[in-house]
Amino acid sequence: MNAKAKKLATLAIAASIVTALYGPQASAAESAPVAPKAKTDLELAIEKGAISGYGNGDYRADAFVTRGELVSMINRAAKLEKAAMKKAPFDDLEAWQTEAITNAAAAGIIRGNGYGHFNPNRAITKEELAVIVVGALTKGQKPNVNLEVLNYFKDKDSISEWAKPYIAYGLYAGVFDFKYESDFKPQASVTRADAAKTLKPVLFNVVDILTTNDIHGNADVFFDKKKNLGRGGMQTVAGIVNEFRNVNADGTIVLDAGDAWQGTLLSNASNGEVIMASFDKIGYDAMTVGNHEFDYTLPVLKENIQKSKTPIISANIVKQDTKEQVNWIKPSTLVERGGLKFGIIGLSTPVTESTTKSTNIAGLDFYEPSYFAKIEAEKLRAAGADIIIADTHLPGEIKDGKIVSELPQLAEATGNQVLDAIVGGHSHMGVAGVVNGVAVVEALAYTNAVGHMQLFVDKDTKQVVSRESELLDTWVNLVKADEEVKQLVSTYTQKIAEKANKVEGVAGELLHRKSFRYEQNGKQDRDGATPLGNSITDAMRLAEGSDIAFTNIGGIRADVEPGNVSYAKMFSVLPFGNYDVTGTMTAEQIKRAFEVLDKYTKLPALQFSGVKVKWDNTRAAGDKYTEIVLLDGTPVYKDGKFAERTFKVTTNDFMATGTGDGFAVFGEVKDWKDGAIMLDAWIAHFNKLQAEGKTVLLPNDGRDTRLDLQK
Repeated sequence: MNAKAKKLATLAIAASIVTALYGPQASAAESAPVAPKAKTDLELAIEKGAISGYGNGDYRADAFVTRGELVSMINRAAKLEKAAMKKAPFDDLEAWQTEAITNAAAAGIIRGNGYGHFNPNRAITKEELAVIVVGALTKGQKPNVNLEVLNYFKDKDSISEWAKPYIAYGLYAGVFDFKYESDFKPQASVTRADAAKTLKPVLFNVVDILTTNDIHGNADVFFDKKKNLGRGGMQTVAGIVNEFRNVNADGTIVLDAGDAWQGTLLSNASNGEVIMASFDKIGYDAMTVGNHEFDYTLPVLKENIQKSKTPIISANIVKQDTKEQVNWIKPSTLVERGGLKFGIIGLSTPVTESTTKSTNIAGLDFYEPSYFAKIEAEKLRAAGADIIIADTHLPGEIKDGKIVSELPQLAEATGNQVLDAIVGGHSHMGVAGVVNGVAVVEALAYTNAVGHMQLFVDKDTKQVVSRESELLDTWVNLVKADEEVKQLVSTYTQKIAEKANKVEGVAGELLHRKSFRYEQNGKQDRDGATPLGNSITDAMRLAEGSDIAFTNIGGIRADVEPGNVSYAKMFSVLPFGNYDVTGTMTAEQIKRAFEVLDKYTKLPALQFSGVKVKWDNTRAAGDKYTEIVLLDGTPVYKDGKFAERTFKVTTNDFMATGTGDGFAVFGEVKDWKDGAIMLDAWIAHFNKLQAEGKTVLLPNDGRDTRLDLQK
C-alpha cells in the first residue's frame, strides 16, 4: 500500500471509529457489558472453604467469632501444615477445635495464656484477631513495621503494646481499613462477617495500587497552621510506598495520573526535574500525561519523556489530521511482579484541548478514552497481562453520594471485563469506590492524599475476585519519611533558595480565591470577583495602561497567607508563565466575555479590573449582566444599550487564543500585542506598595454586585 492509500485508509478507519463512538445507536457506555454483582467477603470466604455454616445455609454473619472459631478459619484459609500431636497444646480444647489449634500453635501463630489454657470459646477481641491473622501472613514471625500508622486512630493508646505491630502490619496488608481519626476499638468483639474480610489477605494474593495525581510541583512538605502539622511532600509519599513494599514487595504498583510538574518555583525552575527525580528514586511504575504537562511546551514534554526513568504513557493522544496515535509517547507499559503481569494504559483527558494553551498542542487531538482503553487492553492481554490498570488524567467528583464525570464514565464504558482499576486526576477531588466492577480512585491534589486500590487475586486462576478503594492521608505523623527522597528535594530547594525567599511585599490579610460573597452564597466557590483576582487584574491593567483587564480564575492556583510574601509564594499563585496581551474590544464583546459561565459552578467567575458590574443569576444564560461601567462611570453596557466606542483590554495569552476555558470571544480580537509577564506585573505592584510602606489589603470595593442575592 503506498503512502497516499495508507493515509486514506487511516482516515476511513478514523471516520468509522467516530461514527461508532459518537453515533446515536452505539455509544461506548451503551455497548459495554454490566459487571456482575460482586461477591461479599463472607461469600468469598465460604466459597474458599474458610468459613463453614451451621446447616440450612445459616452462616450466622452477625454472630461474634470465638477464639477457637477464628483459628479454625485460619487453619483452613492458610492451609496450615498438619502438626504431629502427642498431646493437645492446651487443656481446655473441645474435640472439634483440637486439630486446628494444634496446627496454629505449631506454626507459631497462637499462644496460650500462660496457664495451659487457650479459652477457645471466648469471643475474640479485635486486637487478638490482628495477632492471629497477621501471624498467619508472617508465618508466626513478629512483624517488623513502623508504628506511626497507628496515629490514624484516636484511641491508639488503648491498644495493647503486644498487639501494636500486628495491627500496623494488618493495615498495610489489607486486614483492616485506613480510617483517619477513627477509633480502632481494640477490645471490641468481631462478627463472622467482619472476620471474613480479615481473611482475604490470607485467602488471596493482594495487589496494592498506590497513586498520586495533580502534584503540581509540590515536592516538599507543607505546614498546615490549623492542624499545626506538616502534610504531603514526596518524602511522605515515598514513606507510604516503603511501608506497603515492606509488607507486599511483590504486589505493590505505584502510579501517577498527571499534572505532576507544573505549579511551583521548585519544580518549574528545572522543568519538573525534581518531581521526575523523586519518581525515579521512589520507583514509580508509570505516569500519564495531564493537560499541564504541555505547559513547558511540546518539545520540553518530549525531552522529559526521554529523560524519565519512569515510563510516561498515553494512548489517546493522536494526530489531528489522521487520528493516528503519536509516535513520541508509548501508549502503555507491561510490568511483571510476583508472578503477575500488569498492563498499565495511559489516558489523557479530552478537555486538554480547552485547558491548555492551543499553541502548545497544535496538531494534536485527545481522543475518546474508552476506545483506546479497549484496544490497549486487548494488546496487553495478548502479551500475557493478568491485570489491566488505566492510569488516566480523567476527573471524578462526588455528587449526591455518587461518583460522576469522566473517571466513572470510563468504568461504565469498559467494565471489569476490560479494566480492573482506574486512576483519575484533573478535578483535584477525593474519589474512591467501585464503578461497574472497576476500582476507581482520585487522590485530591498537591500530595494531600495518596490513592490506594487493593485487588484480591485468586491464587490459582489469577482472576481479580474483589476490589477495594480508599484514600490515605499524608500527615507527616502517620508514616516515616524517606530520608533519601527528603535529601533529594532539599538539594533542589537549596539551588533556588535565595530567589525563592526574597520578600516582595506584605499581605495585611489573607488573600484568597473565594468570592467576597462566599459565606453569603452558601460557601459557593467560583462565584464572581475574588480578592486575589482583584489584585492580579489590577496589576495587569496598571502595567499595560488599559481600560479593563481580565484573567481566568483557574489560572490562580494558591492563596496568600498574611505577612511577608515571598517570590516563591507569588510564583505558586501564578505558576504558568502567562503574559499580558492587550487589544481592542467592543462593548458587546466585553459583555459576552462576562457571560461565559464557569464549567464547574455554572456561575460567572471571570476575574476583572477597571469596571463595576451588576448581574442577576436568575436571568437566562448569556443575559445575566444588566450593567457594566468603567470606574469613572462611563457605560460599557447599561439600560440594555452597548457603548459605541471600543475599549483597550488586557488579558492573558492563554485566554487570548479563544480556546482557553471556553472564552471564545477573545479569539475574535485581531490586534493583540504582547506585554509584561503576569507574575512580573503582579510583583511590581506588590513592590510599589512595599516601597510606600503599605501592606496589601483587598477589601470588597464593590466592583462585582450580584443582584439576586440582594433581593
